[in-house]
Amino acid sequence: MIRVTAAEQLIIFSRYIGQQVVITSFLSGEESVGTLRGTRQGALLVAIDDVNRWIPLNDSFRVSEVKLLLKPLKKLTAAIIDTANNLPVQAFITPYYQQLGFDMPVFLSPGHAANCKYVEELGLADYRTTDEILEYGRRALVRV
Repeated sequence: MIRVTAAEQLIIFSRYIGQQVVITSFLSGEESVGTLRGTRQGALLVAIDDVNRWIPLNDSFRVSEVKLLLKPLKKLTAAIIDTANNLPVQAFITPYYQQLGFDMPVFLSPGHAANCKYVEELGLADYRTTDEILEYGRRALVRV
């Protein structure tokens, strides 16, 4: 797998503000779903149950894993594609798709190994829905 530093992850996450994320605690294994609200140096701001929480991202120490809940491009509809093609500048298409929650190829810097890889390929996105995550959590609780 391609190594993406915490600083590079923040760059990727910053393109998806407003999208849902799943946070998996390394301590308990518990999964929480929230909405990405912002980034700062070394942390993500995530709203979980209407409470804003800073989730630290650090290369040397991790207490949780954060993944964006995105949709693969194969789920693009004709209406979305038509709207994107009618945007006034072609450079707006990628941000438009990102705003709608679609997984888009990454560009970090010239020559970076992660360039042209999808967020999911870098281990930073999950294609499950919120309902699928919550249902999995409920089934795990029933087994215990």
